[in-house]
Amino acid sequence: MSAPTPVRQPAVPRPWQHHGRETLLDTRSYLIHRDTVTQPDGTEAAFEFHQAQVDAALTVAMDEQGRIAMVRYRSYVHGEVLTPPGGKLDPGEDPLQGARRELKEESGITAATWSPLGEIALMTKCTARLHMFLARDLTVGEQELTGTETGMTVEWWPLDEAVAAAMDGRLLLSGAVVSVLMAAQAVDAARRA
Repeated sequence: MSAPTPVRQPAVPRPWQHHGRETLLDTRSYLIHRDTVTQPDGTEAAFEFHQAQVDAALTVAMDEQGRIAMVRYRSYVHGEVLTPPGGKLDPGEDPLQGARRELKEESGITAATWSPLGEIALMTKCTARLHMFLARDLTVGEQELTGTETGMTVEWWPLDEAVAAAMDGRLLLSGAVVSVLMAAQAVDAARRA
């Protein structure tokens, strides 16, 4: 009988080490940095990343029929996009407060019941976090659009159709995809409870 082959343990990576920073771009919204670092494998390198000045919030607003409010608009960068209402937080603004403000501005909707869905980092080399909420007990009013939101329309989608759009690529923005899927999971979990 032969001895079992020993299992090789993976090497424990070293922590990243920061040695210096050069700021390549500084705008009101974000900074682009190039840091000199030692990577976990021990190699020295330059690491560039985007430091957001503020986070963002997004709301999946669901009515009594199980439909969610989606906004459609023309983005300067991506063309026509479809997403639950959301946007950048104001400096120092609480994520829930920002979510309430963005929902009202973009869709005209206010909500009596709010539940956090979670938060995500939008990209590996960006410090921004997206805070996501589920809103219910809705009241629909007038939109309060900014200049960049001119022409934004509100559409009501059955949640299962929004999930299908998230899965088949009709929802381009990562925050839209994740928030719709997280809302569907939260609704399903509440039904089973």
